[in-house]
Formats: sequence, structure tokens, C-alpha cells
Amino acid sequence: MEKMSVETIKPPSATPQCLRTLPLSVVDYRMQPVYTYACLFYTNDPSIPRQETTKKLKTSLSQTLTSFYPFAGRVNGLAVDCNDEGVIFVEATLGNSTLSAFLNSPAPDSNDIQQTLLPLHCVPQTSEASVTWPLLLVKASYFQCGGMSLGICMSHKLADAASLSAFVRVWAATARGESGTVGKPEFAGINVFPPPPPPPNDASNVAETLRPKITGVTKRFVFSGSKIDELKANVEQTHKPTRVQCVTALLWRCVSANTKASTTKVLYQPANLRTKIPSLLSENLIGNLISTSMTLSRKGEEIQIQETVKELRERAEELTGLVQEENDVSAASLGSKLLGKMVNDYSKLSNEPGHSMYAVTSWCRMPFYEADFGKGCPVWVVGNVAPRLELVTMLLDSNDFKGIEAWVTLSEEDMVSFEQNSELLAFASPNPPVIF
Repeated sequence: MEKMSVETIKPPSATPQCLRTLPLSVVDYRMQPVYTYACLFYTNDPSIPRQETTKKLKTSLSQTLTSFYPFAGRVNGLAVDCNDEGVIFVEATLGNSTLSAFLNSPAPDSNDIQQTLLPLHCVPQTSEASVTWPLLLVKASYFQCGGMSLGICMSHKLADAASLSAFVRVWAATARGESGTVGKPEFAGINVFPPPPPPPNDASNVAETLRPKITGVTKRFVFSGSKIDELKANVEQTHKPTRVQCVTALLWRCVSANTKASTTKVLYQPANLRTKIPSLLSENLIGNLISTSMTLSRKGEEIQIQETVKELRERAEELTGLVQEENDVSAASLGSKLLGKMVNDYSKLSNEPGHSMYAVTSWCRMPFYEADFGKGCPVWVVGNVAPRLELVTMLLDSNDFKGIEAWVTLSEEDMVSFEQNSELLAFASPNPPVIF
């Protein structure tokens, strides 16, 4: 970094008193105190001066906060205090680095991105309770060539990946002067999942709000479209498997290769509910609108890709069936049933001591690559959570829209074995250069 400036951006007008308190749902409240983030990379348009780009980003961000007003507030116990305290906007200059050099030979790793291109230095590095953290932070970093990265961090207490995608879509449209072409956000997650129970002694559970300890390492593995087709061909199923199911099954098999035979292996998958029940839930609904499913492998069993794909399809069909049963009822009724299912799944684990849980989250098909702020669409998109969570993998579209990029977080010891797994390397390339 050669130069950096930090500014607080607020909505252009005060949030009405009737909107000052946004209750959190029990799913929001129980979320880890981490940020969901996306980092978008743009090539240079020499016809647009940097100062003009920065001004447009700041102005349109302020305008966007009119409808996304909770993100300018702060968490206060079981609710968000929509007090217009503001969001953090950082502008930075990246020394002698060009965008093409940064993305090639090899591509930047997770540490490069989080330490250099995200505004995480604006969050206290101590174990201070996360309620003091801003709910939204942005960092615009300019390369020597004029290219730009835009790092956007949203508190997971209020937003899942689909919420972040909706925010980026609205902000980009506002920057282009086309805000009327996108839907306005709806903050009604509490209408799906119930509120959390009051904490004991009217105090927040500090143990749940502290910054997670950063452990493990995150590395990128890219599955090209042709390799995914080859993987699909190896999984003979009556129903055609999806590319996410095939990649997930292979990753779980390779991760589990290092797990003790006496351990029950658990594959945990969050699913975006908005796409499952569009008749009840709008794509503009903001919050943690997710349902989770679990696939278990008994002790001593070797993970088989074909069997895992079959189970993943069955879990998806179970969710679809559950949704269809409630399709003509209320969102709250469905939310209660889904919450009960998640609690029941977790209770089963209590009977499986010594289990190892591995989570895979898919951001595929989310329209981050359509985010045009006036400089064209991004040439590469990275997404994850920060601080990193061990045994969590994020799947994103590659920039040719044919492949999948897997950002895998494991302990340092397990990563050494994982990245040398011959079955993995037959289908995935470890952190190849980003071609654009």
C-alpha cells in the first residue's frame, strides 16, 4: 500500500423512527461473528478517471443505504439498532502492482486477499464483542495499471451470500443510474424464522459474540468445465447429477481421507431458501434465509463419490418435498418446520461422539459477475467468510462460467495431505493463474 484513506459513509437522510429497530431471527443470532465477503476485480477503463470512480462509488453507496439502512447501524442484543452510524469505506493505492501481475503466477491466495484487499484492519483485532463491529465495510483498491478491486464485507449476523449478492446488484445499478430496474430489499427474515429466546439475565452471551480464533489455511482449487464433465461421466446415476453435487462429493472424499476410521464423518450443506420457495420468499429478502442438510458416513466407511451424489440428491429432494407441503401456507409455518428439522439433525450428532463435520457452501449461479458499477463487469470474483472457518469450503463460478473454483480451508497438517491427493489432482488444478 502506498496510500490509504478511511471514511464513514452514511445514508443521505435519517432512517425513520418506525424503522429504527430490526429484530434478528434465531438463525441470524446464532450465526458466527464473521463477515461474508466478495472481492470483485475490474480492468481499467482509461476514459474514466480514478477520482470519478471513487466519487461515484461513495455517492451511490450512500444512496443505496437508504433502502439498506440496517447495514448503517449496529447489532444491539437481539436486534439491529438502525442508528445511521454508518459504513466504512476505504480507498487504497497498491504500490507497483498491476492487476494482471497480481492475478497471475500464481493467483493471489486467501491471505493476500484478506490482508491486502479487504478492510478488515478497520475491525478490532482483540476479542472485543462483535456487537461493536460495523455491519458493512468496503475497500476500493487501485492497481498501478488503473485496474481496481472492490472488497465488500457484510456481517453474517445480518446477511448470507444471497443477501450480499442482492446488495451488490442494487448498489451497482444505483452507480449506473439504474436503481429503478432492481427490486428493493425486504428485511423480514423474522417472518420466516422465529426470534431467539431472551439471553439469561438479560445479557448477551459473550461467548457467542467473540471473534473466532483464526485457524487453518485456505487454498484455491479450480475444476475446469471439461474436468467436471469427466467427473460427471464417472458418476453413473439415473438422475443426471449437478456439477456442484459432483465436486462436493469428490472434495468430501478427499478431505475425509485424512479422518480417523473411528470418526463419524458429517457433510454439512447450507441451501438458499429463496430459490426453493419463490412463491413465499422474494429474492430481495435480506437475512440468513437458509436451510441446512447433513449427510453422515458411519465409522469405518470409506466415502464413495457415487453414493454421496445419490445422498446429496436425496437431501435436496427432501427439502423440496418439505417446501411443497407448505407451499400454500405461511413462510413462518415453513420456517418453524425447517428449524425443527435442523435442530433434529444436530441432535442426532449428540449420539455420534467424535464426529468430524465438513461444510460446503455453493455460491454458484449468484450474479456477482454481473456487477457493473460503470467500469464493466468484473473479470474475477472471490467470495468467502472472514475470519476464516476451518473445515469450510466455498464453491464459486469460474470466470468462464463453465468451471468451479473451490476455496478449501483445512488445518495446516490436513492441507498438506489434501493438496497432494492424486484423486483430487486428477480433476482440479491448484491455484492456477486467473485468465481474463
